[in-house]
Amino acid sequence: MKKIAFLCLFLFSCSPKERVQKPENLMSPDQMVAFLIDINIINASRGYRNQDGLSYVSINDTIIYKIHQIDSLQFVNSNAYYASKPKEYLKIYELVEEKIDHLKDSLNTRAEEEKKSNNKN
Repeated sequence: MKKIAFLCLFLFSCSPKERVQKPENLMSPDQMVAFLIDINIINASRGYRNQDGLSYVSINDTIIYKIHQIDSLQFVNSNAYYASKPKEYLKIYELVEEKIDHLKDSLNTRAEEEKKSNNKN
């Protein structure tokens, strides 16, 4: 994830400042973080197999836009705007990474607790 953020930062930092104008319906940094976290979770789950081992989890990308009450164009415009401002964009991706790491740690802790609980029974 860091590689993607740095690549975007590099590409847009070489361009003239304010190349991308602020869109009217700009997503806030908090909205971007929440959206990007959900997108990352969805993308990570694409290769997950159900318990039967045969079928894959299928997730429709359009539902994420409905959940966040935005459309794809609003995200694309907001993403382009923030990517043209490397310091802001990096802060967004640092928050995404931090929150995903926290979520992963929480899930690992819960899994360990369940495993201990099952071993006692």
